[in-house]
Amino acid sequence: MDTSAMERLKARCKNIRILYIEDDDVTRKYTHSILSEFFENVDVASNGQSAFDMFVDAEIALPPMGSPCEMREQRYNLVITDIKMPKFDGITLIAKIRKICKETAIIVTSAHNDVEYLIETIRLGVDGYILKPIEFEQLFDSLSSTVETILLKEESRAYTNSLKQTIALQQSALEEQLHTDALTKLANKNTLDSILNQIQPIEVPSLFLINIDNFKNYNKLYGIEAGNQILKEFAHHLKEVATSLCYDAFRISSNEFVMLRLDTELNPEKIYEDINQTLATLHGIEIKIEGLNEKILVNISMGVTFDQENLFNKAFTALDFAKQTGKTFVVYTSNLDETESLANDFYWQDVIADTLDQDNVVPFFQPICNKEGEIIKYEALIRIKTKDKLEQEQYVSPYYFLDIARRTKQYDSLSQKMIEKVLELMDTHPTIVFSINFSFRDMLNKEIRDLLRSKIDALYEKKRSINLVFEVVENEKMTDTNTIKNFLKYIKYEDAPIAIDDFGTGYSNFSHIMQLDPAYIKIDGSLIKEVDTDEKSRKLVKGIVSFAKALHVKTIAEYVHNQTIFEHLVEMGVDEFQGYHIGEPWLELTCRH
Repeated sequence: MDTSAMERLKARCKNIRILYIEDDDVTRKYTHSILSEFFENVDVASNGQSAFDMFVDAEIALPPMGSPCEMREQRYNLVITDIKMPKFDGITLIAKIRKICKETAIIVTSAHNDVEYLIETIRLGVDGYILKPIEFEQLFDSLSSTVETILLKEESRAYTNSLKQTIALQQSALEEQLHTDALTKLANKNTLDSILNQIQPIEVPSLFLINIDNFKNYNKLYGIEAGNQILKEFAHHLKEVATSLCYDAFRISSNEFVMLRLDTELNPEKIYEDINQTLATLHGIEIKIEGLNEKILVNISMGVTFDQENLFNKAFTALDFAKQTGKTFVVYTSNLDETESLANDFYWQDVIADTLDQDNVVPFFQPICNKEGEIIKYEALIRIKTKDKLEQEQYVSPYYFLDIARRTKQYDSLSQKMIEKVLELMDTHPTIVFSINFSFRDMLNKEIRDLLRSKIDALYEKKRSINLVFEVVENEKMTDTNTIKNFLKYIKYEDAPIAIDDFGTGYSNFSHIMQLDPAYIKIDGSLIKEVDTDEKSRKLVKGIVSFAKALHVKTIAEYVHNQTIFEHLVEMGVDEFQGYHIGEPWLELTCRH
């Protein structure tokens, strides 16, 4: 036997603890003497029961940390056992050990070269098998390979533990980054959101949303580094006042901070005291910046809420109102909230954008008839094609989207697309007269003016008549008749018939209407709808009709919704009629009366 190999094994076995089980005294003493040459810690048992008790005692002596199979000085790393023993045999012992710890190395010694025993020990996961009588070289080889396996496992376990610790430290650092603001070391918005999401029904929150006024000016005047120093110093003072008032402090964005407290009952007096104390500490605070001679004066605005629902949004609403009104703080109340209106605006802006992308602007046509009931023209009315929540196709009235579109550039695109489609139909239906709504904004839109001019030039070249009526809404801009005249001159349609829409409500300046010289006056539906029952409405309509006839202007009644009203209007001398009794707005150029 190579002496150096034995020395290497001794060195490797120094910290390994062995439990050796053998019922034969002679074999036990002989093998124990050999094992003691290599291992400093060798315990001996003469039967399976004693061995199992010793193994269990060693296991339960461990502190309950980590895996039960991690290496500790008290534990057995290697069990060497005979098969046939009193009380219970080696197979039973191995099975019981495996239930406690699957990783303990086990070597079996047996005088029986029994296949059944061999298979069972393999199934139980033993690491070695030595035949009796035990020969030194066989024992040495088995110990060498088993010890290497044990040490490799321990090294792997140590590496894994070290890796776990490293990962845990990294996770801790990432967790801190996730929940802590790097600059001010205050809790960040992620932490705040987590707290707000877990508020219980019995908890009453008080939330102060604090904004440093005009902070971007500090960055512009003094630089980013000075701005960061201001934020750090401000956060320090915020933390102090928050702690003194039993609030948690957060930095949620560049120059926005939050103080939050959760109580079990609402105490408005206490909240207002806290507001005043916070303002006394933070509003008008002077901050000294390294490298600058003067101190920086910092002012704040606050939005305050103690509602449970939509807490953050309500605080922002209050803060926004405070800034708009120049107040240092505003406490949220429901009359400040424009959230629902804004949500509706955003929804329709998205729908309009999609409509324009998909070319889903659709003209509907409502017939206009004479007193004989003959259809003489159609008013083109804008609709947008979209889908409802059930993915069913629908056509949406401008009632829902036109005001929102007017507040954005989307109106110009919608209007241009609508006019373009009506002009296309006018080209393919040369005998039909179309009436289309036209705003002063449309008249000033160069793209629309150029579109009309181009189409009218093309019709002139084809020697085609232009059957297009412009409906202009009666309002204060009617005084600017030059805009209309210049528009008609530009598009080369100076004799275009003009219809004054919604006449009888609103502005009604007769002198400017005479200057415009319209072809039609459309009497507003609010006067028409009760003309059969309301004497005042009848007198107003009769007056408008008389005024129009004196100027040789035709009248069109809107909102004609039944036969009785139609007959009353015919009797009054109205020239043309429009409404659901005549025909509903529809995709096709036919009356659905």
